[in-house]
Amino acid sequence: MDIYFENGNLKLNTDKMYHWHIHIRLRDTPIAQGDIVLVQTKRGNRPILVMNVFREEDKEKKQKYKRVIKLLGKAPEKSPAIKS
Repeated sequence: MDIYFENGNLKLNTDKMYHWHIHIRLRDTPIAQGDIVLVQTKRGNRPILVMNVFREEDKEKKQKYKRVIKLLGKAPEKSPAIKS
């Protein structure tokens, strides 16, 4: 999801889901759902909210994806539920 500011408010563009290639130097840094990454787009480099992470195993697909440049922010860790 594309992240941008409109009238001082944070907005998410949820019109379409996109796929990017995670560069080999970033594979040591685990990218997870909820993280914000910087990616290449037609409109330049943009911050994107990660909605899903998967590995494409179809070698015959020969699909080319633009790449993730760097990890901008990690999603907060889920805290265990507190019982009262």
